Amino acid sequence: MTPEYARKLATEDLTRRLQRQPFNTAILNELNRRAIRISKCQIEGQKRLDKEKAKYFSKAIIGYKDTAYATEEEMLTEFTCTYEDLSPSEKSIYNRL
Repeated sequence: MTPEYARKLATEDLTRRLQRQPFNTAILNELNRRAIRISKCQIEGQKRLDKEKAKYFSKAIIGYKDTAYATEEEMLTEFTCTYEDLSPSEKSIYNRL
């Protein structure tokens, strides 16, 4: 019998006992303790996931080191590009299409 299955059976048994004895504080306390432990595990897992996401997004690179970043006005204007503005590698990709 796996520990998870044994824990599940024990929780189901406590729930059945609580239905028969609704004011039994020992059962209520045990079920509450288990619920708190589960929620703490979920919160810790969410914190770990948020840290991993933050690591991924903190590595994002915008622009290049040798060129200046675009200003707000440049970002708001519509970008237009002609065939002559493309680099040789971009032109070869465009020609293949």
